[in-house]
Amino acid sequence: MDTNARTIPTPAAALAPREPFDRTAFERALLGSQLRRDLRLVGLILAHHADPVGHLPADGPQRVDSLCALARIDGKRIRVILRELELSGFMRRPNLHTWRDRLAARPIHLTIPAVTAAARTEPEHPSEAAR
Repeated sequence: MDTNARTIPTPAAALAPREPFDRTAFERALLGSQLRRDLRLVGLILAHHADPVGHLPADGPQRVDSLCALARIDGKRIRVILRELELSGFMRRPNLHTWRDRLAARPIHLTIPAVTAAARTEPEHPSEAAR
């Protein structure tokens, strides 16, 4: 075995999260954001299926057909939602134009946007107001 051989990072390795993923913080940022309900729903589904570091492997549950069945939203809309979640900073994916396997869904890394919407000021539930 050649010990001098170098490994070339894969696109998924290049997208590795810079800091540990905190699912609770991700969900709190997602639910406290000004995103539409359908974007928040798909974001929660992705968080549910992500591993402990916020990663969904290539061709995993983020496939359009899987998300269509889970969210009961049509495929065209799912594609738009995934793009909007990416643009809003809640996830990262390899570039579509450099992704080699056109038949496989690109891997996803869930992220918390650097600047999120203002924190929620009202209690999450009326029973929490007494706390």
